Formats: sequence, C-alpha cells, structure tokens
Amino acid sequence: MLPPPFATAAWHRYWRILLPLLLAPFIAALFEFTTLDQALIAPFYDAHAHGFPLRDSALLQNLMHFGLKLAVVMVAAGVGGAVLLGFILPQWGRERRRLLWILAAMALSTTLVSMLKTGSAMHCPWDVAEYGGYAPFHHLFERPPAGIAPGHCFPGGHASGGFSLMAFYFAWRDRHTGRARMALAAGWAMGMLMGWSQMMRGAHFMSHNIWSAWLVWTAMALQYHFFPPVSLAAVMQPPLPGSRDAAAA
Repeated sequence: MLPPPFATAAWHRYWRILLPLLLAPFIAALFEFTTLDQALIAPFYDAHAHGFPLRDSALLQNLMHFGLKLAVVMVAAGVGGAVLLGFILPQWGRERRRLLWILAAMALSTTLVSMLKTGSAMHCPWDVAEYGGYAPFHHLFERPPAGIAPGHCFPGGHASGGFSLMAFYFAWRDRHTGRARMALAAGWAMGMLMGWSQMMRGAHFMSHNIWSAWLVWTAMALQYHFFPPVSLAAVMQPPLPGSRDAAAA
C-alpha cells in the first residue's frame, strides 16, 4: 500500500529534519542499553598502565588533533576569502549568499556542540574510574553521583569540526548534486576521523562523536529549511551551460 501523496510530499520536503528525529531514539537506545562505548574504547586502554598509551602521542596530538582542526579552520577561512573576493569579481558575487550560508552553518553548528559540552556532566574516558580516572561511568540520561564534578566531555567537540564540512552538502545540493554528495561523504569521513583519533587518546567515547554528528546535521537541516543558502528564484534557474548539472538535465 502506497503512502498518501501528502505524506510523500512532506517526507520529500522535510526528510533532512525528520530523519535525525526518527533516528534519535535508536541512537540513544544503542548506547544506553549496550556496552558498545566500552567495547570500542577497550583496544586503546592499557589495563597494566592504567591509562591510554596514545594519550600524549605526538602524531595524534600534532597531526590528528591540531593539524586537522587547523585544516577545518583553513577551509572556513577560504570560504571567507571567497566572500570578500565576491566584492571584486562579479562571478563570485553571485555566490555570496551561498558562501555566507556555509560560514554560518559551520560556526553555528560547532558553537552549539561547544555550548552543550560546557554544560554536560559526562566524563571523558580518561577520567572514568575503570580507565584509570576518578569518576564512575554513567550514560547520557543518568546523573553522576553526588560529589563528582561534571566532566564537560559530551558531545565530541573535535569531531564537530569535521562534521561541520557537511555544510557544503546543504549549500550545493540544490544546484550541484554530485558535488554535494561528495561534500557529504567528505564531511562525514572527516568528522569520524577526527572523532576516532580522540577515541584512541581516550578523550571521547564513540557515542560522543555520533551525537556530535547528529547535532551538526540537525542544526544545519533546520538552518537549511528556514534560511536556505539560495533564493527560490536561484533554484528555479537552469544550470549554467557546459556544467555537469546541465549535461545531466
């Protein structure tokens, strides 16, 4: 039995918002009622040394933490430079709204993650007692015992920088679908790479990174719906002659 036409139309228009809302209970249940977080962090913990051997790794600190964060900042700076270039070159000026949307999406989504992290009670793995720390392990919807200071370690802030590159997907999807899909894959891969490197150091559980991706996507989907990166008139314009999108049309 096919869904009613109005339901199909609503899903087509709002799926970017509805999908994370539908997935949220499953993500929560996955990490609340299983030991997946502990299983994924276990290979990086040394029980004999009571710590994470790679915590102070020069490779993970300098390249995977500082280096990848700098790479994301440089991408944002490049977009900002393109915005300024639009005041000089007319062809870049036509993209100013889209570029500003990307900057806003990257800034707002990562700021949201940082704000939630500041108010979070969850601890990093290296602060959890079973991994050589001081605090008992507790799930997202559990409160830490009295006398235990908040951990401020959820969601994954470092991973959110990589996930913020998904802004290019939303900015391009109405005009350059192939480019948008590549941007989506690159943003997801970058976020997971940055998040996984922090897991290797004992700085985050996998759930911290997955919820970070969820928050970044949801924030961008809402921004896309209420403040689209291009005007409706621009979306209705035909693709530029000679472009891949024109060939596919």
